[in-house]
Amino acid sequence: MARERIALVPEEVKKETTLELQIRSGELDTEKYADLPEEEQKKVREILFRIASEKVDPHQGNSVLEFILFGFIRLMNKKVKGLSLTQEDKKIEERLNRILDMHDITNKEKLRSEWLFNYMDYAEKKSEEILQNRQEHVFRKTRITGKAEE
Repeated sequence: MARERIALVPEEVKKETTLELQIRSGELDTEKYADLPEEEQKKVREILFRIASEKVDPHQGNSVLEFILFGFIRLMNKKVKGLSLTQEDKKIEERLNRILDMHDITNKEKLRSEWLFNYMDYAEKKSEEILQNRQEHVFRKTRITGKAEE
């Protein structure tokens, strides 16, 4: 009687796990990456992004963005209204400028060719994906409820 082999873990999951282990162990390098098929190279890039994302708590990231945005709004509201900045406002402005100088995009001393990452291509690609998702959502909602709003 022939034995039937049962696979509990899909082959795709095994391959992804193997790639991640190779990345984390340092076994996967530029030469080995270049030899991978395009689909596996794409998977490696996704894994690399996921590994980088593990160290960034999205809630903390959102808080940082909120604080920067509201600090900026506070200063801009005063400037638009023609009000002078207080000492506290000037401290906020100083800190915002320090934060801006840390980032490649807002650091006036850094050329785009020196950026660590192609932020604008990434933002454009993600914007397209978000807008496509929104369009699909509105279509689905309209098809089901008859209305796009609400």
